[in-house]
Amino acid sequence: MDDTEGGWIMKLRGNLVVLCHEGERLSAVWGTVQKDRVRVRGWLAAEQPKGIDGSDTEGVGDWVASSLKEAGCKARACVIAVPRASVVLKRLTLPAAASGREGDLAGMVQLQMARQLTMPLQGAAIDYVRLNSPQTESGEGDPTELLAAALPGDFVAHARGVAKKAKLRLRSVALRGEGSATLFAQLSYTQDGPVLGVSVTAQGVELGIVAEGRVVFSRAVEIKPPAELAGWAAFTQRVAVEAKRTRVGYRGTGESGDIVCIAVLGDDAMAESVGKSLGDELGLPWQTVRFPNAVELPSEMESQSRAVLAPLIGLMVGAAIDRPTYDFSNPRKAPDTSAQLRQAVLAAAFGFIIFGGGGWVIADQQLRSLNGRINSTKEQSNTLAMQYIRQLRAEARVNHIEKLREPSVDWLDHVYYLSQALPPAELARLESLSGVGRSGVGFFTLGEGGAMSEAKTLQGGQWVASGGASFTLAGAATREVADELRADVVADNVYELSTRGADVAGKFEYVLKTSGKKPMAVSGESDTAESGQSGGAS
Repeated sequence: MDDTEGGWIMKLRGNLVVLCHEGERLSAVWGTVQKDRVRVRGWLAAEQPKGIDGSDTEGVGDWVASSLKEAGCKARACVIAVPRASVVLKRLTLPAAASGREGDLAGMVQLQMARQLTMPLQGAAIDYVRLNSPQTESGEGDPTELLAAALPGDFVAHARGVAKKAKLRLRSVALRGEGSATLFAQLSYTQDGPVLGVSVTAQGVELGIVAEGRVVFSRAVEIKPPAELAGWAAFTQRVAVEAKRTRVGYRGTGESGDIVCIAVLGDDAMAESVGKSLGDELGLPWQTVRFPNAVELPSEMESQSRAVLAPLIGLMVGAAIDRPTYDFSNPRKAPDTSAQLRQAVLAAAFGFIIFGGGGWVIADQQLRSLNGRINSTKEQSNTLAMQYIRQLRAEARVNHIEKLREPSVDWLDHVYYLSQALPPAELARLESLSGVGRSGVGFFTLGEGGAMSEAKTLQGGQWVASGGASFTLAGAATREVADELRADVVADNVYELSTRGADVAGKFEYVLKTSGKKPMAVSGESDTAESGQSGGAS
């Protein structure tokens, strides 16, 4: 594990199994994690046998070991994911004058959580991730925004015991919702505001608000998905009610920006049903989120299994792209200053005993000389490092402004293209034409084949602009002419077309969406770093 400005980074490579024991159900997925790539080799979903108590560490460990063995899992390194309901999340704001060192920051987080938590702090694992960039060494900058998480100590002890009994090497105890956030992150960078992410698991629903790639608010609801198609309507309505509560709770935190869209994890019929219901209830656009191209899934994995296991696979993706996250098995702690003093005293006593008086004098002189050289070198290194960082920041600011000033949409080209696509005036009458543009700028690292991932450092990233537009065409025409217009637009593969309202005789109203700056950008002649979506009708 490495410590960064945002949180812990799981340095996990090779064969890995991610498992979650929630209620009476065990979910697991395993495969190979490489840099910027994940290959899933197998998965399982098993119900807990009636003779096993969920709090029995040894019993659960034996059951996990036998279940993984029967499923053909050979990976030994494991990550145990805990559901959102088991973790207490608190958003903290620390003053800008606070020390930027992670050790001091961890102590401040411990103190703030001790004041706010209602559960016993003794033995609890507390970790955090930053929601904004740290201030400068001089203390200047905005207050430090953090999202701190606390997991009771008995949960961590239970996870360690289960892993040991199952003969697995526990590498991390992670928050399952962070896996979902990893998959929602890319979408959040392309939006003008926060995204409501919805993840349907085997035991309930997790709702998280994701802004600029990080979870800023989340809730868990125990609504078990129905096994039959007949129960979907009631289930989606219940999820819609909980989504409204989540939206109200997020507004209560004092955030200025409201939710701008809804994202549902999965590509099955359940995800489509939940997304449509939430979109209708909240009056927001929605879409389903699938796995990135960096994830290789078995062809026999069904869509329902992909949706349920998506948060666990998202944790593997986070490890592959070195995404900062929580780790309750190795949480950050305040520095132990007394330990440094003890080590210094022991080292001095050892030197005096071994080398004696004369040897001690010679060694002391040599040590002073070396310390002087080290301090001089450190000062020179710090000076050069600060100059280099200031240069990188200046270049990043200039490049950011340049990307923001780039036009996101060529309105004249789009309007001209749409005017050419319309039927003759004697066949149809255009009553209204409106358009809304969207733009965004993200900081990414470009990999092989043009693949982009979230940049972790200024040296390895660059600003990438994204944009698009949405047009609404409304007018009067016969049903045959309106259908022919829709078919022509879909066939051109330039816009994603959808019908607003029901199809009625003599009227038409279409919504056309594109992520291209020009009309031809979507069909292959893109002049942006991210080519847009393909056309289609819905």
